[in-house]
Amino acid sequence: MRTRAAVMHAPGKLEVEELEVEELLPGEVVVRMVAVGVCGTDLHSYKGEWDRPTPIVLGHEGAGVIEAVGGDAGGLRQGDRVVLSWAPACGECGPCRRGRPAACGPLSSAIGKGTLLGGRTGLTLAGETVYRGTATGALAERVVVASGAAMLLADDVPLEHAALLGCAALTGVGAVLNAARPEAGFTALVLGAGGVGQFVVQGARIAGAAEILVVDPVEARREQALGLGATRSCGPDDIREAMRELDPEGVDYAFDAVGAPATTKLALRWTRGGGTAVVVGLPAGGEQLELDPFEFSNREKTLTGTIYGSEDPAVALPRLIDLVRSGELELASLVGPSFPLDRADDAFQASLAGEPGRVLVTP
Repeated sequence: MRTRAAVMHAPGKLEVEELEVEELLPGEVVVRMVAVGVCGTDLHSYKGEWDRPTPIVLGHEGAGVIEAVGGDAGGLRQGDRVVLSWAPACGECGPCRRGRPAACGPLSSAIGKGTLLGGRTGLTLAGETVYRGTATGALAERVVVASGAAMLLADDVPLEHAALLGCAALTGVGAVLNAARPEAGFTALVLGAGGVGQFVVQGARIAGAAEILVVDPVEARREQALGLGATRSCGPDDIREAMRELDPEGVDYAFDAVGAPATTKLALRWTRGGGTAVVVGLPAGGEQLELDPFEFSNREKTLTGTIYGSEDPAVALPRLIDLVRSGELELASLVGPSFPLDRADDAFQASLAGEPGRVLVTP
């Protein structure tokens, strides 16, 4: 089988090329991709901020339709609509046994090596190995993944909307509901109103936040967040004044949806004594975070992290779909500009420029 894919040979440029795809193994499926979101994780690799092997096919947040099944595929059939998960459980390590496959050790190793969880890529270009971004490589017309990485989707959610469920929604909503676990009536600060940050806002609203302050340099993103449940917004330069008006002592929960050391320190700074700061975004490779230990010992603050919503995606996805059906979780307005596969590089540039909503590639 052959497939067209957006290939990165070096940071900063994607080229669409035709790749050879190895034959299906038992338990694998071929997914014809309909929509792929451009995630911050992809942008780190695109900008050369993470050390990844090349050539590589980026992309891990997407939805599509199963075209073929290799042997026993866990009940999946040709024609099934699915959302991709980049964290299929290995089933053997401690995190996987505890229902936290995104923290799986073998998966982390596979991501660093640019392979699927099983250790192969299954892709070649003129005989050369082509690697997989985030153990997936979804920026292609057709993608071969393990059946455990294809989560069945109901017919009432459009695939273009469902792509956002595969990473941004699971990560953002889960950061609140699963990692923070706040009680209703709490105050929240959300740093960053990109694709994940907007779902952190929705998660906070769903959890019953009394106040949600969103901080982002892009006005259109701030306006979008206000429409999704944020009660206040400001640019980065105005956070001191905004917090003075909200609560000078700080918020109950601060969520860093950016992940840079500077924003993590800011989140902790504006968390009240006894409150919790949650790191949701991912930093560039090699970044270091310096902290004042008195923030913890004297003020009893908690700093914690979350990956992929701190929940098994196969368990979390049906819950998110129920929230979509009930009208509590908004997807449609968060779909940003869409680009065909041949313009995948333009899609990445649009995302880097701060376009509101999730930029999509539609293979």
